[in-house]
Amino acid sequence: MASLRRATSNIAAQVVSLAAGVIDRIVLVGLLLRVWGVETFASYSIVQSWAGLLLMVELGAQIYFQNEEQNAHVRGDKVRFRRIAAIHLGLSLCVVAPLAALFTLIVASGSADSALSLPHIDLVSARWTLWLLGMGNLLSVLRAPASTVFSATGDFAYVTLISAGSVVVNTLAAFAAVSFGAAPLTVAVLFFALYGVGAALFFHLALRARRGEWTAPPALPRRAEFLGAVNHVKWFALQMIAPTVWLQTPVLVFASRGVAGAEIAAFLLMRTMVNQIRQSFQFAAVGAGLEIATYSHAGEHARAWEITAQVGRMTTVISGVFVGGILAFGRIVTYYWAGERDLYDPLIAAAMLLPLLIVAPLQQPVALLQYTNRSREIGLLRLGLVVFGPLGCVIGQRLAGPPGVAAGLGVAEILAYALVAPRLAVMPSISGFFPYYGKTLALGLATAALSGGTAYGLHAFVQPVTLPLFLAEGMVWGCLIVAPLVYLALPEPLKRAARARLALAGWGASR
Repeated sequence: MASLRRATSNIAAQVVSLAAGVIDRIVLVGLLLRVWGVETFASYSIVQSWAGLLLMVELGAQIYFQNEEQNAHVRGDKVRFRRIAAIHLGLSLCVVAPLAALFTLIVASGSADSALSLPHIDLVSARWTLWLLGMGNLLSVLRAPASTVFSATGDFAYVTLISAGSVVVNTLAAFAAVSFGAAPLTVAVLFFALYGVGAALFFHLALRARRGEWTAPPALPRRAEFLGAVNHVKWFALQMIAPTVWLQTPVLVFASRGVAGAEIAAFLLMRTMVNQIRQSFQFAAVGAGLEIATYSHAGEHARAWEITAQVGRMTTVISGVFVGGILAFGRIVTYYWAGERDLYDPLIAAAMLLPLLIVAPLQQPVALLQYTNRSREIGLLRLGLVVFGPLGCVIGQRLAGPPGVAAGLGVAEILAYALVAPRLAVMPSISGFFPYYGKTLALGLATAALSGGTAYGLHAFVQPVTLPLFLAEGMVWGCLIVAPLVYLALPEPLKRAARARLALAGWGASR
């Protein structure tokens, strides 16, 4: 139960992180569209996508080193822990430093100019914007060794909160700058200075202050250590490559096909809304998965699967609630968010949301594999995403434009998870996987239908014509649907804890 309580703290911290993401991806994006217009926003998004490809350099090493450090921490082996942390830091520096030099040379020499010939950002500004965004991303990779030490020593909630803080600081600065008419280049400068340099320094200073006894100066691995890491990282690398490819490929496909800025903006807006739902269960998968893994490290595999199934049902219900909400409220949300109703495409929405529900029950079981170093299964899943994702984008764009890209990505994701599901079903430590999946999927679909049906009915009854009226409608929907369904989906120990706290609060108030 202690592990479940700490998992709850981790999830709560990630809720704060999710809120920070809302400010960044919802509030700031809405402002960028209103101030810059869809064409400049689309051009900036293309540069941002090229810079985002540099995040693949991390190669999933953070997952491997975090798992190894957590194993050493559980066993009380501080010497081994410090050695692993030192190797992680040393390898990160050895990879990032030469790549940063090469990237600088490519941008400065004009070798990237063919990708930067954009209609609404001049070439010089585009070069600087690409360099600043790219270097900011590379500096964020150097935060990984600090993050793994925090997470492996049970301080995951803290590192999540300071990560969220770095996002909020950068977003608020960009928001203020854009409000006064700042161009894309200024936003890139702020990203480099705050999210890149500032956050990297803060992370390592915080690490020395809170967990200094678990760290060591950077070191290079011995041959056996290096081969052991490569054996896992060759699979975990796909964990980092897959989401980067997944995020950036659609925009780059649109750019190569000359898709209009409004269509790119419509796709990105819907993807942003859908990704907020996706992050709700992915954050739970990470926050709970780290703690659940301690049972597996201790040999309590049945207990690990029991909690995994409980959290999986909870996150699937949460996903279903918000899938229904977006399908019902998507158009009016887009209008108040970006100022244009036409940027909402119901075909894109459906193509993104339905596959999301199909894979939602699988997120927590996959996290159990990830945090117990089942690198082969995780690698197979990510390989499927890397192969099927770009293929789905290209085929979908040719067949049906942006809605086709959304549908292609959805089919690709389902196919990728289908590769790993049979392996989950035959694992001795997982009992009744397919019954779990079937019941949880049915629960998610029923939740989405109930949530969406209630939202549609409420929307038809209220017919909000102003933002305050729509917000009031959303609050009613939240009280009638969201809160009860999420409570019912909580694991029973958390329900008991919630009831106990409510009872205590009521008793205290009565006194």
